[in-house]
Amino acid sequence: MDMLLVIIMLVLFIFLMVFVFSTALLTPLIGKRNLIFVLSLGFIVGIVGGAFFIAPLYDDIPDMARAVFTSTTGGPEIININMSTDSDVTAFIENTKKINGVKDVQCNKITIRTVEFNTSDWSNTFKNGIPVLESDVNSVDVISNDTLILNLNKNNNPMMVVKNVKDWLALVAGVEIISNIAEVSITVDPSQVDAVSDKIPQNEVVISNVTGPVEDQITSFKKNLPDKNSLIILCGIIGMLVGLLGLFIDSISQLVSKIRDRMNKKE
Repeated sequence: MDMLLVIIMLVLFIFLMVFVFSTALLTPLIGKRNLIFVLSLGFIVGIVGGAFFIAPLYDDIPDMARAVFTSTTGGPEIININMSTDSDVTAFIENTKKINGVKDVQCNKITIRTVEFNTSDWSNTFKNGIPVLESDVNSVDVISNDTLILNLNKNNNPMMVVKNVKDWLALVAGVEIISNIAEVSITVDPSQVDAVSDKIPQNEVVISNVTGPVEDQITSFKKNLPDKNSLIILCGIIGMLVGLLGLFIDSISQLVSKIRDRMNKKE
């Protein structure tokens, strides 16, 4: 939501609270009836203001908090994406490194789907043989009888890894690869996460998640946010408190003056 619109809606809510305060200020305290009137008015106006002016801002609160967390957190954020190796992963990595705000881009792992194979016969062979075959592969996890995960070293060549492993599996075990998914992590300056995300070609990749200190703070912040209904009720309670303040402002002012006078006399 545009910042100007946010400010306008907050100002309108404040105007409603001023209205409640002014109404309570003009209402003489005679019996319980006026007190009930002020409390009811404050609650109703607060509920209306919360529903129309505060609740619409609720979905934007995390983004507002993000701006604050971004300015106070120095650690980078990591955008994790998945993409098929049918696309040129190496070219994608090199092009992404040129985007403003990107600190590093690495292909961490490649998930390979194959035709079914006998894990008891080939599991150890794949785990031991593929890292020897391809120096860019750190280790191999055999997830099932048709899925392998290649954990890669830094600064690898994912396209060459896929080609070499594909040829080796076909030659050694007669296992055909059906599909490959590369997991790529993009290390980004916290203030540039949205800008970098917008420049990533969405037709080629899928953003799986964003991790980092700012995202951790946002997640914790969201957990502590009340739901919208509770927020609206809270606005009603604020309206009641503002009404009580206007109703008893004279008494409060007199009490403060007496306390100030006593303190001055003691001095």
